[in-house]
Amino acid sequence: MTSGVACTFAAVARLTTCPSCASPYLQPMRCEVADDDTVNVALRCSDCMTCLEVPFTREEMEELDRCQAEWREEIVAAYERSVSENMEALAAVLGPALEQDLVGADDFAAPIRPHPPRREGS
Repeated sequence: MTSGVACTFAAVARLTTCPSCASPYLQPMRCEVADDDTVNVALRCSDCMTCLEVPFTREEMEELDRCQAEWREEIVAAYERSVSENMEALAAVLGPALEQDLVGADDFAAPIRPHPPRREGS
C-alpha cells in the first residue's frame, strides 16, 4: 500500500519486490526482533516511496542482507561507470580545445572575488 506523508506501514509477508511498483530496491529503515523470533523490518521503496512493515525469519534476514550487498555493488559499479564516462567525455573536448588555443592557464585560475562593499561606520 502506498504510504501517506507520515509514512504509515502496511503489513506484507515475504516480500522481495515492492507491491506498488515491482521495484526490487527496498531499503530497510529499521528492524525489531519480535517475540516469535522473527524480525519486523520497516522497508521503503526507493522508487515510489511506499513504506512497508515485513516480518522476516532469520534466514530471510540473511537473504535480505545478501541482496542489499548485491544492490550496493550494483550502485557503486554504476557510479564508477558514470564517473569514467564523464571524465572521458571531458578529456575528449579538452584536448581539441587546448590544441585550438581555446583554453589557457588563466581558465584554471581561482576566481577573483571582489571585496564586499564597506558598510558606513565600519
